[in-house]
Amino acid sequence: MLNAIVDAALRYKVLVLVAFAVIVGLGIQAFREVPVDAFPDVTPIQVNVYTESPGLAAEDVERLLTTPIEGAMAGLPGVEEVRSVSLFGLSYVGVYFKDNVDIYFARRLVGEKLQEAKERLPQGYGEPVLGPNSSGLGQVFWYTIESADNKLSAMDLRTLHDWTVRLILRTAPGVDDVISWGGHEKQYQVQIDPRKLIKYKLSFKQVMEQLTANNKQVGGQSINIGAEQYLVRGLGLVGSSTDIGGIVLAERNGAPVYVRDVATVKEAPALRFGAVTRDGKETVLGMALSRVNENAKNVVDGVKAKLATAQAALPKGVELKPIYDRTDIVDKALKTAESALVEGSILVAIVLFLFLGEIRSAIVVIVTLPLAMLIAFLLMNQFGLSANLMSLAGLAIGTGMMVDGAVVMVENAFRLLAHARESGKPVNNTHLILEAAREVANPIAFAILIIIVVFMPLFSLTGLEGKLFKPMALTITFAMAGSLLLSLTLVPVLAALILKPKEEKDTFIVARTKRLYLPLLDWALERKRVVVGAAVVLLIGALSLFPFLGKEFMPQLQEGSIMFRITGIPSTSLDESIRVSNVVDAKLRAQFPQVRSVLATIGRAEKGETADVNYMEVLLDLKPQSEWAEKISYGKLGKDMQEVLEKEVPTAVFGATQPIQMRVEELISGVRATLALKLYGEDLETLDRLTGQIKGVLDKVPGVADLSAEANKGKPQLIIKVDRAAASRYGINADEILEVVQAGIGGSTVSTLIDGTRRFDIAVRLADEYRVDPNAIASIPLRTGEGALVPFSQVAKIEMDEGYSFVRREALQRYAVLQMDVKGRDVDSFVKEAGAQIAQRVQLPPGYWVEWGGAFENQQRAMARLAVIVPLTIGLIFILLYTAFNSVRHATLIIANVPFAIIGGIVGLFATGQYLSVPSAIGFIAVFGVAMLNGIVMVSFLNDLRRQGLGIREAVRQGAALRLRPVLMTASVAILGLVPMLLSTGVGAETQRPLATVVVGGLFTSTALTLLLLPLIYEWSESRVEAKRLAAERAEATPASQLPQENA
Repeated sequence: MLNAIVDAALRYKVLVLVAFAVIVGLGIQAFREVPVDAFPDVTPIQVNVYTESPGLAAEDVERLLTTPIEGAMAGLPGVEEVRSVSLFGLSYVGVYFKDNVDIYFARRLVGEKLQEAKERLPQGYGEPVLGPNSSGLGQVFWYTIESADNKLSAMDLRTLHDWTVRLILRTAPGVDDVISWGGHEKQYQVQIDPRKLIKYKLSFKQVMEQLTANNKQVGGQSINIGAEQYLVRGLGLVGSSTDIGGIVLAERNGAPVYVRDVATVKEAPALRFGAVTRDGKETVLGMALSRVNENAKNVVDGVKAKLATAQAALPKGVELKPIYDRTDIVDKALKTAESALVEGSILVAIVLFLFLGEIRSAIVVIVTLPLAMLIAFLLMNQFGLSANLMSLAGLAIGTGMMVDGAVVMVENAFRLLAHARESGKPVNNTHLILEAAREVANPIAFAILIIIVVFMPLFSLTGLEGKLFKPMALTITFAMAGSLLLSLTLVPVLAALILKPKEEKDTFIVARTKRLYLPLLDWALERKRVVVGAAVVLLIGALSLFPFLGKEFMPQLQEGSIMFRITGIPSTSLDESIRVSNVVDAKLRAQFPQVRSVLATIGRAEKGETADVNYMEVLLDLKPQSEWAEKISYGKLGKDMQEVLEKEVPTAVFGATQPIQMRVEELISGVRATLALKLYGEDLETLDRLTGQIKGVLDKVPGVADLSAEANKGKPQLIIKVDRAAASRYGINADEILEVVQAGIGGSTVSTLIDGTRRFDIAVRLADEYRVDPNAIASIPLRTGEGALVPFSQVAKIEMDEGYSFVRREALQRYAVLQMDVKGRDVDSFVKEAGAQIAQRVQLPPGYWVEWGGAFENQQRAMARLAVIVPLTIGLIFILLYTAFNSVRHATLIIANVPFAIIGGIVGLFATGQYLSVPSAIGFIAVFGVAMLNGIVMVSFLNDLRRQGLGIREAVRQGAALRLRPVLMTASVAILGLVPMLLSTGVGAETQRPLATVVVGGLFTSTALTLLLLPLIYEWSESRVEAKRLAAERAEATPASQLPQENA
């Protein structure tokens, strides 16, 4: 089959060249079209449900809204888990589906179930709505809207953003929504004076009803006038504060009572749950959210184009300033990956030239590298993979492996051409190349197939690790499939057309290596036990280092930016948070010249965030590293800043992070930290007490950093409890009292003022002097059934208390979270030690339990999955090897060589102080692939020489000498292809470094062992077989020779 492919390719050379020219064209087009992102989108299939219920405390939100919605969602098909957060005025329920569920189908399911759930919700507590159809990493572009001359207020800027900028940007392709954050939302407020209500014998409810009833637009069908039809429109919408003030409420003594008689009507800011400050000034922030599965780069380009349109539509002196642009990190990450690819390719070219000493052969091999990559891009585009750090790392790992097949093929063709030239016979290039290709087609095909199979365990990963590493496995598979196709078709064709028979001279490097290698091989063949013993000792030594290697899920991706999470005590007000943000801003800009500007987002925007006003995120815009006065890492700078800020604001808890890292952590386990301990249980007070105890234990475990228990208890509450006995004595209903609490103190939206395309709420509330403190509230007058006046405190008890900031739930259970980072040691050992300490020192009541979450959860899941899949893969490889050689002995021989490849990888990780992570596990997988490739080529050659009639020792010496060049070439090509990745310091380099370390270290030992150990074990096993065969022959021959004597 393989020979037939090579045959056909060499017969139809022009056709092959034309076919590959077409593939190049399609590949270049795919390369341009392939979606580009910094990071694979690791968002689970998730649908969010938000219910706004202004003024409701967290405990009430949970009881009235979250629990019924959560219960309805838990029974949907394909749901993996349901998480929720209930906080002041907002219920958030996140429904997570299995990865194979289509997002639009999931949204439809949730939408249908929501209709049922609405019937279980009490009336008047808000409408549940689906969140934006955006991924967790969907915030691709942030910008602020600022008034250069400071003439516009925060309310004016917010109005411009909501009704001009936002509407324009929402039309950009791929944008699902644009979120407004900060500034003041404009509202028309009717601020009622309760004494005036009493004077005119009106109730709060009457005012609200009249405002709703007197702001309408109706249609009166049509009338015919003569031969024409006229439509009838009834226009009664209010258009200004004056119109609202002129609404008639009632008539007293023949005179109308207007709204303006009992209330002040004015444009005022609505109550808000968040703010944004930039460089010490309040501002308005816009965030563009990209739709699920959209190409981040295209979305940002579309938003930027629309931003110019929006800027033109704004009044003079108002500017839109970009703050965060996802494409910055995309470009940096791609640059890291691209430079590794380009530099790797150049080094590969140099190595080939040095080993072959001949430019034509080097050209044939090098051509396969860009072609294999273009084939990979073609398939990536077909399968909808994006070009990101992980998928391009796949290509970078494959740089060396992609040319392995071509190296072996060209090297063999070059050797046969040289031999033919020496024999002096006329040389038929095509015929010789066919012969050369037939010799190595089988081992090449099996070796490449085995490399593809080696990466199969990655396809078994699920969840976050699956989304991260499958793209890498897929691109390697695509590139290797491309390289197999090239090795069997284009390489023989180019070799036949380009290669010229030349005298086979070893280049300086090969000659020098042979002079060292052959005596060493002879020495080793004479001392098999010593060499094998030494290799085993090395292997045991390397494995004994294994327990000292720390374990982690994945090294931190350095995004080239710094962000702080700052959490104040639960009682912090929004004004206090704004003050803290200004203190942080001033301190950072004064003390750290690297900082260009500081943006703080406090609390939450109207959708998509679940934070209270005591929480803020501070994003720093830093100057390029080349402009920094002292050269320090981002990590070190972040640490220095954190120390300074902790002294400046001792009441807040600080945590340094990065924009994408924080979102990814939150997606993993609903927690914005690397590691989280979740404590599940029913009672909030017990959870609070146990959390405190566990925090005390964790504080003493070495390696813990940024440990914070989410301060939950301590949200001050003013509790107004209806005194039913007193109320009934006065003839006042509980409804009237609670109406004053909800609409009077809290404010209630009763209608909408429509101004062109803009819409503003009309809200009713008490005048400020009646709601400033408990005494003012206590003295609000109420009218009894008989017309007498009683103060509010007579019919309701007003008390101060402490409640909860939020209530978290997961799997229909309440839980509390302790967040932490681990510094200076690996996460795995930390979790083991911390778990043991907690079990020993904290007594958990029945019905309460703890679970670790965050990155640790994924690492455990990935390692457990790999522990099952890797042995199965080795089994599959064994079957492939058996098929290739039709011999269990030879298959075992090659697989036995693999464990020794681990030695260099483990030593490499240990020496560089890196941890065993998923990328380093992939590195080991890649080393196994290359070790097997070399083993297969070596064994198949030794077998061929044996078939030609050479003795065992002679075949081993000659075969090893012949394969020295291709084995060294494949190894050095793979090593040098990864050197740029090893030394890179760009964005995303740290996720690729452990992988490169393992491959480079592993290849050093695996190559040494392929060249020494394999020939030696081959000779030993063949000698034993030979000895058995001779013994069997002798046994057969002996009786035959004795027969004639006996007859005599």
